[in-house]
Amino acid sequence: MTRLFVALGMLLSLLHPTLGLGNPEAPGMYDARNMGMGGAGLAHLTSPAAVLHNPANLVQNPTSQNQSAFTLLGVKLGGSFAGPDHYQESDWIAVPLPFWGYINKHSNDLAYGASFYLSLGFGGGYDGVKRYGTGKKCTTKPSDVIIDDGNGGVMLDPTAIDNDQCLSYSREEMVNMALFELAFPVSYRVNDRLRVGISFRFPFGMFEQQTTEDFAGAFTDPDTPVGSYGLGFTQVQSKMYGVGDPGILLGVSYDVTEYFTVAAAYRTKTTTTMKGKTDVVLESNMLLDPALDMLGGLPVGGYADLVNSIPGVSQLVSILSSDNIYNVADKIATDIDSQISWSTAEAIELGIALQVTPTILFAMDWRRAYFSDSNKDFIVELKEPIFEASGLDRLGQKLDWEDADVWSLGVEWNFKRNQYLRFGYSMGNSATPEAYTNAFTPPPADQQDSFYIGYGTKKGRWLLDIGFNYATVEYEIDQPYDSEGNPVDTPTCRAGQLVKSGCPGLQTVESVFLGLSANYQY
Repeated sequence: MTRLFVALGMLLSLLHPTLGLGNPEAPGMYDARNMGMGGAGLAHLTSPAAVLHNPANLVQNPTSQNQSAFTLLGVKLGGSFAGPDHYQESDWIAVPLPFWGYINKHSNDLAYGASFYLSLGFGGGYDGVKRYGTGKKCTTKPSDVIIDDGNGGVMLDPTAIDNDQCLSYSREEMVNMALFELAFPVSYRVNDRLRVGISFRFPFGMFEQQTTEDFAGAFTDPDTPVGSYGLGFTQVQSKMYGVGDPGILLGVSYDVTEYFTVAAAYRTKTTTTMKGKTDVVLESNMLLDPALDMLGGLPVGGYADLVNSIPGVSQLVSILSSDNIYNVADKIATDIDSQISWSTAEAIELGIALQVTPTILFAMDWRRAYFSDSNKDFIVELKEPIFEASGLDRLGQKLDWEDADVWSLGVEWNFKRNQYLRFGYSMGNSATPEAYTNAFTPPPADQQDSFYIGYGTKKGRWLLDIGFNYATVEYEIDQPYDSEGNPVDTPTCRAGQLVKSGCPGLQTVESVFLGLSANYQY
């Protein structure tokens, strides 16, 4: 054991010093036993939850099994929608992570089954957001940026072009992405030492958002944005659902000795395209809201034929002479056909399991997820001609996520007959680059350790387990200054950009995982 832990210490010392946990696939998310061991289960986990890790192990079960697991994720986000001096935190958000799996032990050499689980979650929500921008002066109403031009007319104040929008009331800002999978695993024992497995994966996704974007940025070059005087910010709401392309998970386990097992797994990339409706909330815009109040009741009248002749409008909605301006605007801005695509990244995983003593099991896994090939942007596409013609058909931001490596270590101690204590540790680099992080993405953490603990017991035919994890991530992007000491914007966080990312300031995520699982052996 001394040699084992010295070797592990040397291994950890060689890992990249900036490793941190900050990607949307937490290790040990399912099966409380696996959670208690920090997600290290590739070479030893045999419960139905192995369908997420290594289906080759399922044939190791002595009997058929039916497992239900429920993991409660509590997460608290922190970030800013208006520069480094306006940090705010969300309330605690409770996210249920369900899992169900059944394995039929057909023979000593063959097992198969079915599972349903949430494979990936992304996003969060904030209440009480009142300020949007980059931390400049406030625009609280249109008159704040309108001045006398000296000739009896009015003009926009040129010094206010980069203003923030500041509200007297608060809004909710929210992004939620959930990808589920229905999986059908098959596990086969090749010989006494070698096992192979495959899981056929069928994804289903749902997406919901309520976010505020600076729509003026849709009409300008993203590399040279122009501020909107704090008047361009408008809220967008979307709900979408969709079925993705099927994928597979391949696994193999090999017993080097009766107490030492090595394992590997490969997961293919799957892409889910979700379709639904988007609403542009016109009343959320500081200019449109009073304009609609003042002019919305005016009838379109003879202008209906002219409006219908505009390319894209007639395909979208037919304007009647009896319609008023508000009706026309509402028809155009609501129930917009939309879609968004999201991918579960290709991944490889290697692991070992060592029965150190008859009562102590040690496990270690390494996993690489190729996010750089799957998560390049986060774009809601508006699939109607008028928005395609106006340049407002792609709302969202660039992500350019990086590949993520996660190391997981776990120890299980059978301290008493049919009773187990578990301890785990994991770390992994953030998938989010600094330039494209915001209040909804995992922070680009420099370094973060995550610790786990768990307990399990066997009662007759039941295997009952509980696991717990707590982690916190903090990352601060420094405010750059010019040669005269004045603050300057970062390239991806400037006034007028549709969606701002990489903004100076503090970004945090605090999370708690509590996992419960019950496994019935037939």
